[in-house]
Amino acid sequence: MCAIVKQCSIITAIPEVRHYCYKGPTAADISITGRRVIALVRTARTIFSATLLVTLASQSIQAQSIPASASKRGIACWNNEPTQIASGELGGLNLAEDVIELTADNADIQTDGDALFSGPIELRGRGRLLKSGQAQYDAEKGLFEATNGIEYRDANNIVSGTEARYDTRSGEFKFTDAEFELRNTPSRGTAEQILLAKSGVLELQSVTYTSCPPGRDDWVLKAREVKLDADKGMGTARGATLRFKNVPIMYVPYFSYPISDDRKTGLLFPSMGTSDRRGVEVIQPFYWNIAPNYDATIAPRFMSKRGVQLGIESRLLLRQHSGEIEGDFLPNDSAANTDRWRYALLTKSMLPGNWRGMLDLKGVSDNNYFEDLASSQSSNSRTNLGRRARFDYNGDIWAMSAMVQDFQIIDDEILPDDEPYLMVPQLTAIGNWNKSLFGLDYRFDSEATYFHREESVSGLRVHIRPEASLPIRNRGFFLTPKLALDHTTYSLRDEDDDAESSPSRTAPIGSVDLGALFERYTGDNDGYIVTLEPRALYTYIPFREQNSLPVFDTIRPDFNLIQLFRQNRFIGYDRLGDTNQLSVGISSRVLSAEDGRELLTATIGQTLFFDGGEVVLPGEIFTDENSTDYIAELGINVWEKWGLDFRYQYDSDTNETSKTSMRVRYQPGPRKAFNVAYRYARESLEQTDFSVAWPIAENWNAIGRYNYSIQDSEALDKFAGVEYNSCCWAISLLARSTVSRNSDISNSSISLQFVLKGFSNIGTKAATELEHDILGGMRF
Repeated sequence: MCAIVKQCSIITAIPEVRHYCYKGPTAADISITGRRVIALVRTARTIFSATLLVTLASQSIQAQSIPASASKRGIACWNNEPTQIASGELGGLNLAEDVIELTADNADIQTDGDALFSGPIELRGRGRLLKSGQAQYDAEKGLFEATNGIEYRDANNIVSGTEARYDTRSGEFKFTDAEFELRNTPSRGTAEQILLAKSGVLELQSVTYTSCPPGRDDWVLKAREVKLDADKGMGTARGATLRFKNVPIMYVPYFSYPISDDRKTGLLFPSMGTSDRRGVEVIQPFYWNIAPNYDATIAPRFMSKRGVQLGIESRLLLRQHSGEIEGDFLPNDSAANTDRWRYALLTKSMLPGNWRGMLDLKGVSDNNYFEDLASSQSSNSRTNLGRRARFDYNGDIWAMSAMVQDFQIIDDEILPDDEPYLMVPQLTAIGNWNKSLFGLDYRFDSEATYFHREESVSGLRVHIRPEASLPIRNRGFFLTPKLALDHTTYSLRDEDDDAESSPSRTAPIGSVDLGALFERYTGDNDGYIVTLEPRALYTYIPFREQNSLPVFDTIRPDFNLIQLFRQNRFIGYDRLGDTNQLSVGISSRVLSAEDGRELLTATIGQTLFFDGGEVVLPGEIFTDENSTDYIAELGINVWEKWGLDFRYQYDSDTNETSKTSMRVRYQPGPRKAFNVAYRYARESLEQTDFSVAWPIAENWNAIGRYNYSIQDSEALDKFAGVEYNSCCWAISLLARSTVSRNSDISNSSISLQFVLKGFSNIGTKAATELEHDILGGMRF
C-alpha cells in the first residue's frame, strides 16, 4: 500500500484509503514500516529553501563576478548535462507543484509531533532532491536533522555532506563536511561547515573553490572563513590563499567583494608586460565605487624605463546626462626628462525641446606621447586629436546643429599650411518635406561655418542648397529626377592683396537616378535567390570659375563604389565639380533562400564623362578624361570553409591597374583560421599580409601575423604567440614588433596573459584580442 500524506488538520487512518493527512500532533501515531511514504512536511520545504541558498551563495566565494555561461568562460571540459529529477506523474497521481514528496523505507510519526525516518530517504519537490540515510524531527526543540550521508541535487547544483540540521525556531541551517558542484558556473568546492542564519548571512568555514572539473585541482582558492551577506550583497574572506599546481602564488589575509552585480571598491587584478620603449611594466588598477551612478578606476603604472605613471578613468551617469573622463600623468619621464600627460573627456546630455549636447575633448603633452607610452598600434597611428562641443536638434521636419571644433596636431610631418582649420562655430540646418507641393519631395541644406588658422586666409563660409525631387517606385523599379541649386558665399580676412574678400559661387545641379531589382529562385528545390541590380545616375553641373574660392575642408576622396554614385566628385563645399556624366553599375547577388545568407556578390561600375572636369583643387592639374577607372568587387562565401574578397580598379586610359586588394580566408573550425591578403595602390603602396590561428597540439594554439611592405622592403607588423588552454586555466605568450606610421620607428614588446578561468585574468589581453581579429578575418 502506498500512503500519501497531505497537509490538513485531521488524520484519516483507514487502510483502504490512500490519503493520510498530517499536521502537527494528533491523537494517534502513524508507524509505517517497509512501505513507500510520501509526505508534505513544512520543515522539508524549509530545508529545500535553505539548501538552495547555500548552492547559490557558494559561487560567490570567488573575488569577482562570473558569467553564467560556461562557453563564455572558456570552460569546455565539464559534463554540463543537467541533473534529472523525477517529478510530475508518480504512482499514478498527478502531484501539485508545491507538493514535497518524502520517500523512506521506515517512518515513525508520533502524536507529539516527533518523526523518525530511516532510509534511504528522499525528499523531492520543485525539481530538487535531498537524499540521506536517516532523518528525524524533534518537535520540542524544533530541530530537523538529516544524517548518514547527505546529498542535494537540482538541475544545476550538487551539494553533499555528512550532516544537515535545521532549527525551525532560530531559522538557522547548518551543513557539515560539505562538497558542492555548481554546473552553471561551472565550479566546485568544499567547506567544513556551512551555516545559514535566518537573517540571510551565510558563513562557510575552511573553504576551497576551483573551476577545474572533478579529478583536477590545477588551481584552488582556499580561505579560512567566508561570510556572505545577501541583503548587503557583500562577501568577506579571511586567510585566503590562491594555489596553482599546489604552489601558493597569492595570499590575502582579508578582502571583501560583491556577491551580486553591485560594484565594490577594491583592487583589480594587475597586468604586466615588456617593450623596447617602456621596459618592464606593471599596472595595478584600483576600483572606487563612489556612488551608484559614479565610479572611478585609478591605475598606477610602473615602467622601468620611464618611471611611475598615474592613470584615472571615471564615469558619471544621470537621468539626462552621462560623462566619462580619463587621463594619465607621468612626472619627469626618465627617458624624455619632462612631464608627460594625457586627458580625454566625453559628455552627452539630453536637453529640453529635442536638443542634445555633446562635449569631446582630447589632448596630450607632446607629439610623441602615444608612440612612447601607448600600447595599442591604433593609438600610434594618430595624426591629430579632435576637440569639439556640439548641440543637435531633431524634429519632424528640421534637424539642426551647432558645433565648435579644434585639433591638436601630433604628427611632425604635417606642415602648418596642411593643418586642419578650426571651426568656430559651425551651424547647420536641414529641412525635409515629403509629398508636399505638386507631390514633390523638398529638401533644404544649409551651413554657416567660420574657419580659422594662424597665418592663413580665414573667414565665414555660408552654403545653401534647396532641392526638389520626384521619387517614383513600382515593383522593384525606381526613378528619381532631382533639381537643386547650390550656392556658396564667403566673407574672408587675411586674404592676398589681389584676392576678393567676398567671393561666391552659384550653380544648378540636375540629376536622374534610375535603378531596378530583379530576382528569381533557382537551384534544387529553389534553394537560392539570384538578384540582378542595375543602376544609372545622370548628373549635370555647369562650370563655374572657383579659383578665387579658398579651400577650408574640401578634399577629393579615393574613387570607390560609394563615390561612383555621388553627384559632386569633391567632399566639402569649397569646390563644386563641373560635369556632364553618366555613372553606371550593376550588382548581382546569390542568397540562401533558407536564411538569407549572402553566398556571392559581384559589382562592377564606371562613370562616363561627356563634358566638364575643369574644376580642380589647388595643386591639381586638369585632365581631360572620358571616363573614370573601372571598379569591381567580388565576394565569395559559397564554400563552408573558404571565403574570398576581391577589389579591383582598372585604368582604361593607361591599361594599368590603379588599385587592387584581395583576401582569401580558410576557416575549417571554430579556432582555426588562415588569411592571406594583398593590397596594391599604384605609386603609393604594395603590401602582403599573412595571419593564422591554429591548434598545434592538444590544448595548444598558435597565432601569428606578418604584414610586409614590398615598397619599403620591411615588415610593418609581425607577431607570434602561443597559448596553452586547459579546462580551467590558460596561459599565452605573445612577441610583437611594429613600425609606427608616423615616425617609422619600430617597437618590440612581449606580453603575457595568465587566466584562471572563473576567477581572474592576470596580464594583458593582447593575444586574445589579436586571435579574435584573425578568426574574424583580419583586414588591413
